[in-house]
Parts: sequence; structure tokens; C-alpha cells
Amino acid sequence: MFSFRHCIIPDCSNFIFNGSDRCLKHSLDFRSASGEALKLIKEKKVIRDLCFEGLTFENFSFQGKVLHSCFLKGCTFVNCTFADTAIRQCFFDFSTFKGCIFKGARVKQSSFAVSSLSWVRINESEVFHSNFNGSTILDCDLSDNDFYFSSFLNAQLRNIDFSNCNIKKASFVFSKLENINFKNSNVQEALFEVTGMLYD
Repeated sequence: MFSFRHCIIPDCSNFIFNGSDRCLKHSLDFRSASGEALKLIKEKKVIRDLCFEGLTFENFSFQGKVLHSCFLKGCTFVNCTFADTAIRQCFFDFSTFKGCIFKGARVKQSSFAVSSLSWVRINESEVFHSNFNGSTILDCDLSDNDFYFSSFLNAQLRNIDFSNCNIKKASFVFSKLENINFKNSNVQEALFEVTGMLYD
């Protein structure tokens, strides 16, 4: 797992980057450290146990890569592709995704809590036991996926296509749903009420 050591800068709660004593934000040379992080991801197929907190990825490809136990809190992803990407036990909390594509992705036990997703496409993917709690998800195509046991607790979802999805044991409790398409999805097996009652 990535290091839980915090940055040496007073009052900074970010985790250190790649063996240094500072987070990316407080690197002595932020541009160089960011470049190093992007280069590392480009060159490796398996990225494991690293912290990329606060980094910006624009027109970046994660295609075919494996992200395992990485910390990407507060990152910004613009027009990125995660096609055929394996993501396991990663943290994307408080991140922003705009115009990104996940196709054939395999996401397990990962967190996107309190993130913002807009114009994102997640298709033909497995998103198991993952957390979108408190997130704002707008104008997204999330069709043809398996969201088994994932959670959208207290999320805001508007203009979302959830058609042809497996949402067995997925939770939408306390969420605000507006213009959602659940056609051909097993809504009767998802949780929409805090009492435990299934969707009616």
C-alpha cells in the first residue's frame, strides 16, 4: 500500500510522493515532480502503491494499465481514457472527471467519493464494490455495465443512462435522481430506500 507518511510542510495532510518527504503539491520543483509522475505512469504497465494526490491529467491515456492501491485524491482528469484499465483498491475521492472514457474497465473496491463526473462514458465495464458516495454525476452514459454492490449513497445524478446494467445490491439511498434511464436494468434488486425496501 502507498506510504501513509504525510508531507513535512506544516498543516499539510497530503501524503508524500514517490519516496520524497513532500507531497506533489509542495515539491521543491512542482513542474519537475509532476512530469516525473506522468512519465512514471506512461512507462509502466502496472502502477502500484503510489500517491498522485492533486495531479492534473489532460488528454492522458491509462489504456491497458493496472492501477493498484494508488492514491489519486483531488486529481483532475480531462478527456482521459481508461479503456481496458484494471483499477483495484484506488482512491479518487474529491476528484474531477470531464469527458473521460472507461470502456472495458475493471474497477474493484475503489472510491470516487465526493467526486464530480460530467460527460463521462463508462461502458462494458465491471465496477464492483466501489463507492461514488456524495458524488455529483451529470450528463453521463453509464450503460452496459456491472455495478454489483457499488454505492451511490447521497449522490446527485442527473441525465444518466443506466440502461442494461446489473445494479444488484447497488445503493442509491438518499440520492437525488433526475432523468435517469434504468431500462433493462434489474432495479428490483437495487436499494433505493433507507428502510431496506427494494425499488417499487
